[in-house]
Amino acid sequence: MKFKQALAKCTNLPTNCLPRSYQILGHVLLFKLPKQCQRYKREIAKAIPKFLPYVKTVALQHGIKGVYRKPKIEILFGSKNTEVLHKELGCYFKLDVAKLMWSKGNHAERARMIEAVKDGETILDMFAGVGYWSIPIAKHKSCKVFAIEKNPVAFSYLQENIRLNRLSILVIKGDCRKVIERYDLPKVDRIIMGYFPGTIKFLPWALKTSKSGTIIHFHECTSDLKELCKEIFNKANGKVKIKSVRLVKEYSPSKQHYVLDLIIK
Repeated sequence: MKFKQALAKCTNLPTNCLPRSYQILGHVLLFKLPKQCQRYKREIAKAIPKFLPYVKTVALQHGIKGVYRKPKIEILFGSKNTEVLHKELGCYFKLDVAKLMWSKGNHAERARMIEAVKDGETILDMFAGVGYWSIPIAKHKSCKVFAIEKNPVAFSYLQENIRLNRLSILVIKGDCRKVIERYDLPKVDRIIMGYFPGTIKFLPWALKTSKSGTIIHFHECTSDLKELCKEIFNKANGKVKIKSVRLVKEYSPSKQHYVLDLIIK
């Protein structure tokens, strides 16, 4: 039985009052609910473990805030412990879902990165987080990975997740712009820019570590894809070619999350 059907059966609520999306990370289930339906939030939360007994904590997502994109969640049922161990693509990720975000909508893109990377490549992950991109790549491909992260909480989990997965990744704590200016990083084969909004302002630093043929996976959220392509071309002074554009997910009613694969001329 599907999630909404099971929840409707347990609560007797109409489906338009049930969560429009949810994700399970370890023992925690996070869900979103339209404002007009939030009066039912506790009833919904209490019903979920009845048909998903492995869920020990149920929380409502209220969005994200700040430069570190910290989630705002409300625990409605169960344990107050929000640190989870999540398994995806054969990798383990430990994180605190009350402090750090995880997007299930990026799963297909994370899987695509594994397929895209070739053995022997040197990779730069400019916004590593807890290892969303770096860890699956390093786990499944024989390559050298540099991972930069400035959020101290995310950086701590990044280090722990590297140990959990028994990987060798060179991690550097700090703002990627300052790190690229300060350290003598090699010219890399592939760059992951998995952060938005405002990714465009970091592009000049990605170019500093690029060479002819470097591929940049440029993530951004926009309502005007054509305008974004123009911005990228202008910011790069015409040094990049757009190899492909992929819709990752719908971000809001008016904006979409895209990844543009750029190649340095």
